[in-house]
Amino acid sequence: MHRLFRRGKSPAGKTPDDSSVPATASTSTFVSNSSVKSFPLGIKLLYKSVNSIVDIIFIHGRTGHREKTWRMKNATDPWPQTLLPAEVSNARILTFGYDAYAADWRGMVAQNGIGNHSMNLLTAVATYREDDDTALISSQQRPDRHLRNILESTRGIVFLGTPHHGSGLARWAEMLAKSIGLIKQTNPQILQVLQRDSEVLARIQDNFHVMVRARNQQGFRPIEIACFYEELPLPGIGSVVPLDSAILPGYTQIGIHSNHMDMTKFEDRNDPGFKAIAGELRRWVKELGQSKISSSGETASANAANTSLPKSPFKTPFPRDSMFIGREDIMARIDKIYKQAESWNHTRLALVGLGGVGKSQTAIEYAYRVRDSALHTSVFWIHASNAARFEQGYREIANEVELPGRDDPRTDILRLVSEWLSDEKNGRWLIILDNADDDNVLFGLNMITEQSIQSNDVASRKMPLASFIPQTPNGSILATSRDSTTAMNLVGYDNVIPVEPMNEGDALALLKTRVPFGETSESEAKALIQALEYIPLAITHAAAYIRMREPRVTISTYLQLFHESVENQSNLLSNRDVRDLRRDYSMRYAVITAWQISFNQIQETRPAATDLLALISMFDRQGIPEYLLRGNTDQLQFEDAIAPLISFALIRAQVGRQSFEMHSLVQLSMRKWLEQNMQLQKWRKESVRIMAKAFPSGEYKTWTDCQVLLPHSKEVMTYVLNDVDEVLNRATIADHTALYLFHQGKYASAEKISRDAVEGRGKVLGPEHPDTLTSIGNLGSVLESLGRYGEAEAMHRRVLEGREKVLGPEHPDTLTSISHLGSALESLGRYGAAEAMHRRALEGREKVLGPEQPDTLTSISHLGSALESLGRYGAAEAMHRRALEGREKVLGPEHPDTLTSISHLGSALENLGRYGEAEAMHRRALEGKEKVLGPEHPNTLISVSNLGSALQRLGKYEEAEAMHRRDLEGSEKVLGPEHPETLASVNNLGSVLKSLGKYEEVEAMYRRNLTGSEKVLGQEHPDTLTCIGNLGSVLESLGRYEEAEAMHRRALEGRKRVLGPEHPYTLTSVSHLGSALERLGKYEEAEAMYRRDLEGSEKVLGPEHPETLASVSNLGSVLKSLGKYEEAEAMYRRGLEGLEKVLGPEHPETLANVSNLGSALKNLGRYEEAGALHRRALEGRERVLGPEHPNTLISVSHLGSVLNSLGKYEEAEAMYRRGLEGLEKVLGPEHPDTLICIGNLGSVLKSLGRYEEAGALHRRALEGRERVLGPEHPNTLISVSHLGSVLKSLGKYEEAEAMYRRDLEGSEKVLGPEHPDTLVSVNNLGSVLESSGRYEEAEAMHRRALEGRERVLGPEHPYTLTSVSHLGSALERLGKYEEAEAMYRRGLEGLGKVLGPEHPDTLTSASKLGSVSKS
Repeated sequence: MHRLFRRGKSPAGKTPDDSSVPATASTSTFVSNSSVKSFPLGIKLLYKSVNSIVDIIFIHGRTGHREKTWRMKNATDPWPQTLLPAEVSNARILTFGYDAYAADWRGMVAQNGIGNHSMNLLTAVATYREDDDTALISSQQRPDRHLRNILESTRGIVFLGTPHHGSGLARWAEMLAKSIGLIKQTNPQILQVLQRDSEVLARIQDNFHVMVRARNQQGFRPIEIACFYEELPLPGIGSVVPLDSAILPGYTQIGIHSNHMDMTKFEDRNDPGFKAIAGELRRWVKELGQSKISSSGETASANAANTSLPKSPFKTPFPRDSMFIGREDIMARIDKIYKQAESWNHTRLALVGLGGVGKSQTAIEYAYRVRDSALHTSVFWIHASNAARFEQGYREIANEVELPGRDDPRTDILRLVSEWLSDEKNGRWLIILDNADDDNVLFGLNMITEQSIQSNDVASRKMPLASFIPQTPNGSILATSRDSTTAMNLVGYDNVIPVEPMNEGDALALLKTRVPFGETSESEAKALIQALEYIPLAITHAAAYIRMREPRVTISTYLQLFHESVENQSNLLSNRDVRDLRRDYSMRYAVITAWQISFNQIQETRPAATDLLALISMFDRQGIPEYLLRGNTDQLQFEDAIAPLISFALIRAQVGRQSFEMHSLVQLSMRKWLEQNMQLQKWRKESVRIMAKAFPSGEYKTWTDCQVLLPHSKEVMTYVLNDVDEVLNRATIADHTALYLFHQGKYASAEKISRDAVEGRGKVLGPEHPDTLTSIGNLGSVLESLGRYGEAEAMHRRVLEGREKVLGPEHPDTLTSISHLGSALESLGRYGAAEAMHRRALEGREKVLGPEQPDTLTSISHLGSALESLGRYGAAEAMHRRALEGREKVLGPEHPDTLTSISHLGSALENLGRYGEAEAMHRRALEGKEKVLGPEHPNTLISVSNLGSALQRLGKYEEAEAMHRRDLEGSEKVLGPEHPETLASVNNLGSVLKSLGKYEEVEAMYRRNLTGSEKVLGQEHPDTLTCIGNLGSVLESLGRYEEAEAMHRRALEGRKRVLGPEHPYTLTSVSHLGSALERLGKYEEAEAMYRRDLEGSEKVLGPEHPETLASVSNLGSVLKSLGKYEEAEAMYRRGLEGLEKVLGPEHPETLANVSNLGSALKNLGRYEEAGALHRRALEGRERVLGPEHPNTLISVSHLGSVLNSLGKYEEAEAMYRRGLEGLEKVLGPEHPDTLICIGNLGSVLKSLGRYEEAGALHRRALEGRERVLGPEHPNTLISVSHLGSVLKSLGKYEEAEAMYRRDLEGSEKVLGPEHPDTLVSVNNLGSVLESSGRYEEAEAMHRRALEGRERVLGPEHPYTLTSVSHLGSALERLGKYEEAEAMYRRGLEGLGKVLGPEHPDTLTSASKLGSVSKS
């Protein structure tokens, strides 16, 4: 803390240098006992000047030091000594030290309390200052004159992080002091004082404020005060002195960008903290130097002035507010303008703002500051709301200055006072012209009072009141006004100072001065001042209400009541029990009526403006477009009506926009005023009528206007109106608003409003009126988007039946209903019924509208989509081509509907596997939409997504990712991050990232999609359930099979409830659950799921639908896992034949089935047939997808696998290398598919006996999988096993065993002890133990593997029979030949039965049996 003292004049015969004190008096030191800490005490001189006019004393805080507190770590001298003199060269700079340690491990501490330290400071300063000037609260309370003079000499105080209300850390320091006190003496007194909400501190603060006020009332110059607070926390501790404790309301508050320890240390003059402190000190010292009061002893001079000069009049009807908060920016601006013109010009200023914003309170505070700082300036207060009050104010001036003739009834009091004010001999004056709101009062003819009528000077009575306010250089005017026009006429344009609502900090401080609250209530306090829009009158009114009703009503209670209803708000702010004595008696009304004075005034002079304000108050308070208000009014009339509303600050024109806004409390007040004047319902009806006419249809081209009008439409729809016209108008607004919200993807809001439209139109027009049916149809579309397909179907059927009855079966609107019903049926998965509806709509439109009418072409497009859902892709393509050709002809090649048809055709081609053509179509659609609709139109973004999908199908994953990212960024920008289309974009991006093997990113995307869908659409919306299924799929890819199973079960259960057990999407979930179960090794459960999926698909979609054929293939997959290779082969062949028939022999899906069949035949040991199929798949994919497509490269790898089984290792190596090089190029070196290929290449090199190379590749695969998939992913564990196999081949059995044990432990943890893959690990470990000669351990492992496989896979599964054979091998090694022979025979018989007598595994078993028989 710094304190600034005015220096007294040196006694006669001495120069200022002679006033210094000997060094022995300026410092004190501790000596002797080493257990006592040496601490510099007392005053020390840091700098002195020959022309010093002021002392600046630096006083440290608790645990501080006389010099170190002000010194940087590596500096030799404190900055007040090195930096400050250059800023205040006419000051003497001192520092004061005292022992404020509460505890010290090293020794004793002083027991002085805060009062003792204060007295020591007073005495030290008094001793040091030769003419006995000294310092503050203690000085005021002392009878000693030389100590009391401190108060009179103090000119300013800088508080640096001073805890005026205590510090939260004091509690911790007190605990530390107590713990030290167990072994050392401590001083807890200071810590107790510094506790938060300390009573001692509170008393000090009260005394301080009383002292400052008393000093001002005694005619002394005010004490300048600045509070500096820390902006940064202390590392590991936090804020030492929080902001609310470091500042004093009503005084300058400045932050220093440091923590509590460093905020008093500055390195150079450029430090912002130093600049701020030095700036305040420099300003104060400069003002002292310019003071007109003699420096020959301030107190004596002030007393002499008080006795030798007459006291300047000070007349204000209000006491000073000791708790005045904020507005320092306005005070500074007033000061600046007045000081610039002080010596040579008359100055006028006006504070202008909304009623209750604090204009008069600011003027009151300024008046008192003028009284304190300008002792010879007269201050007068005049209430200017009407001529009578104005003249009363002048009469009070005449009485105050005792003007001769003032009591003569014939005296023109206005002229008398005006002439006195004009006489510069009467000194400077300031008039506060309060509530100068009415231009007619000030500038109209003055014929008001009885005295005026009696006056002989009739001519002067016809002069406006403003003419009696002199413009002489010795006078200034400070006006307050609600009306900026009146203010500008009075003071000029440049001298109007707007007064806005408070900032949050000041508003919070204002509330706290009226209703003290702690940190626990701060959030509620902030919510309250926000609700009251930071308007001071509203805040003080609310505070008074709370204080009058304590303890039942608290800030929290008030806030709750306020938010309960608009009626509560009106009652709370209209409460007449609360009075403010610091407002004029004519204006001591409740908040809600504060603005109604302005309403009445405008009503009298500008009725059109009042009507306009009434209309504005009916809409939402912000963003009210001008066109909504103007109607048919011409521009000039509108400007004349709007001007007084802006002038009175009742509304505000939004910069850069043709729109307006108003404070919510003003809106509330206006509505209450209208209610009192029986006009509220009238203006509600008018606002509904205007909105019904203004709100557009909700189609895309109107979205900009819809967005602007949406909050206003929602507001007027809350009005309860019973007239027929108003009900229909409200229903029209609801219908259009719901349609807009529907297009925006805000389906829940759209449903509620759409139901209002149906109810309103049904009530007035009847259930079968065409407009009612339109609203019902719109509601059906909304329900469909909400995933409530059954309800949507019911709505569309109801509309269809109504229109058939009312309009006839072939009316265009009836045909539209047929089309809508078809779409609902398609969503329900009833594709056949949907096709029938779309065909009926098409035939009707062809007949009624013609084959090329746009609606007819739309029906063709819808029919194409239904055919796609039915898997009839060729027929769908034909329909989409017909729609495209028709739209090109009728609408033109660049019409949005034409471009949509291009996009639909692209999707059909994609389904047909013609990805290159699909890409071309999607590019064409995208280019057209970018040109016609713009790059960020939602339909353009759909085309971006479609193109990304086609690129993904083509294996161009990076390009696809770029497209989906563009789509997502655009959707987030245009539609918002939670729009359903945006969430679909998130899902699409996740899909391509999955293709890139970025599974963790995919999981994040799918979780974001799921969270958003649950929030926006609901937990059981079909799209949300799709998100759950997608998340399950990526968890499966991450090897988290149990989590995947849980997700697929959740999706399945939800779809069964929402869509029904046989919906195609439900069957998809059945299939996905089967996949997860298969991964978990639960093959029988998986088989049951796949069979259920197949049976359902056959029933719902038909036996040849592509989705049905995919189900056939999936069943083949699990049969293969079950070792039922022949059944698996049969399934794959059925799937292949069906796809060849439906999609063609070279469709990508067909080629995928060719590959699957090849794998099944390989398992059957029919390697030649398997190789032929894989070659066919490879050649087909090369033609259709290209040689570098990932699926083509996978076919290369599959062919390599067959060649490896055939013993053609070099050819196999060549295939694997080709596959690996391609995948590295296309997918990257660490893509999961690339890593699979690396492992495969390692395996074939092992077969070639190139073990070192094989080991290197398996290590590479393992390291890559550990990075990409994690150390416990099942595929990572496969690489561990493969590496163990190579090590075994190299004879490194211990290393191999370590690998196999790691694989086994990981598999047991991740998959479970009996998962088929875990049992493979058991078997592998048994083999390496056998190779190590540990035959008994090997036997145990093989028995475990065999028993597990018998339980899980069955006794005749090929893997079970392999374990039989391995167990036989271990038994043979142990010399148990008979048991070994029995095992080999069992294995041979089983393999012969399951795989056939010539399968390689069967032949191997026969060989082993022969070998053991010889033994």
